[in-house]
Amino acid sequence: MDEEILTLTREQLGELKKRFLHANKAQEQSRVRVSKDQMEAWLYLEEPSEQKGHYRTEELLDILRDEGVTTGYLMPRLVAMAKKGVYYREILVARGKEVVEGKDGFYEYFFMADDVKTGPVIREDGSVDYGSMNILQSVKEGDALAEYHPAEAGADGYSVRGVALKCRQVKELQPLRGMSIERRDNTYYAKVAGKIELKNGSIDIRTVHEIPGDVDLSTGRVEFFGDVTIGGSVSAGVVIRAGRNLVIEGTVESAELFAGGDIVLKRGVQGNLKGKIRSRGSIYANFIEQCDVNADVNIEANYILNANVRAGSRVVVNGKKGSIIGGKTFALKEISAYNLGNIAEVRTVIHAGYEQEVYDRFSASVEQEKEYKEKLADVVERMETIIKNKQFKTESGNKNLVILNGRKDEYYKKLDDLKVEIKRYQDIMDQGRGAKIHAEGNTFKGVLLSIMGFSRQVASDLQYATYRCVQGEIVSEPFQGVSTEEA
Repeated sequence: MDEEILTLTREQLGELKKRFLHANKAQEQSRVRVSKDQMEAWLYLEEPSEQKGHYRTEELLDILRDEGVTTGYLMPRLVAMAKKGVYYREILVARGKEVVEGKDGFYEYFFMADDVKTGPVIREDGSVDYGSMNILQSVKEGDALAEYHPAEAGADGYSVRGVALKCRQVKELQPLRGMSIERRDNTYYAKVAGKIELKNGSIDIRTVHEIPGDVDLSTGRVEFFGDVTIGGSVSAGVVIRAGRNLVIEGTVESAELFAGGDIVLKRGVQGNLKGKIRSRGSIYANFIEQCDVNADVNIEANYILNANVRAGSRVVVNGKKGSIIGGKTFALKEISAYNLGNIAEVRTVIHAGYEQEVYDRFSASVEQEKEYKEKLADVVERMETIIKNKQFKTESGNKNLVILNGRKDEYYKKLDDLKVEIKRYQDIMDQGRGAKIHAEGNTFKGVLLSIMGFSRQVASDLQYATYRCVQGEIVSEPFQGVSTEEA
């Protein structure tokens, strides 16, 4: 046999080598490519030797399996490649199954669920038309309020390499709550007419106390647990208390107003130094004159004149003529107006940030906490001595132990109260840090600026300035404008 090989020509040896490779290295005649996400696989074939003939479908499957492609076969394509002899081009022969993500259950609301407030219209001069505001939203009995769309389950998938791909679990929402709504299938309807609000998964429909005209002393005291709307003006001496929002279309004289929500005075208030307005939300007014105004959140107006104004967050006076003149204006975070004071140098106090009184109370509470901790430690030590020496077995010892135990409970309660008080003052100071005062127009001579207890009286007119406190000194910078962050 060796002698026969030696007598073969070079051409004959080459042909033998070619046949050997075709017969024993079929894998070199094919190439499998898998996509990066392993969701598709392509097969490339070279033409086999004449002796081998066309590939069989099972051979193509073996090639794919050897390369780790185990599922998602596109069998019609594999059969066609084998039967028709498709060579020298890539053919997509396997495809994984994509994950189909499900949908969480959700509510479709047929009213403004996120915020029922309609902001006021801004006039060309920058002032605000508070008459255009709407903080109440009405529904009628039988109105559809919301429809629940149940969750839709997804479907798992897999890659061409047989790796399982899991879809996420979908979530259903809790049913809506509310005393004045009813559910039919997946739709919720109003059982009564009134003003609607969605809060913490509960739909609240309350009737509104509406007074179409003016309110004076002959109307009497106005008190209502829900919203109150007054179509006319409010005379001096009237007391109005609303559990929620209060809207007054006309002007307000020296009345007393309280609201658990927001207050909108579409024409403004002239308090004659006797009016008092208190809101646990925000207060919006065309103008504020000669009255005490206090809001837990923001106060907005087109001008403030000789009034005592306090806001838990911001005071904003709008427009090119928006001025704060006279009185004292306080806000924990920011105060912004076009002008502060006037050319007549009317005494005007502008204070932003926490007040010295808050710091003093915080310091006093911290000192009290220290004292009560020392008292508590002393009482506990005396009780431990009585127990250790078994003095409680005597009548006097037992009596002392009872007295000391009472003091211990008293001190613990006092410490708990002080802890709450200290945190409250600490939160106020944290919110007040970084407080600013903005005046886009003029800060007139004589205005007293105060930030976190540090004061500065303006010695000469200043323009286009923002004021802040730096190391105990109030400095002025180029006007920045009121912050847009939420209160």
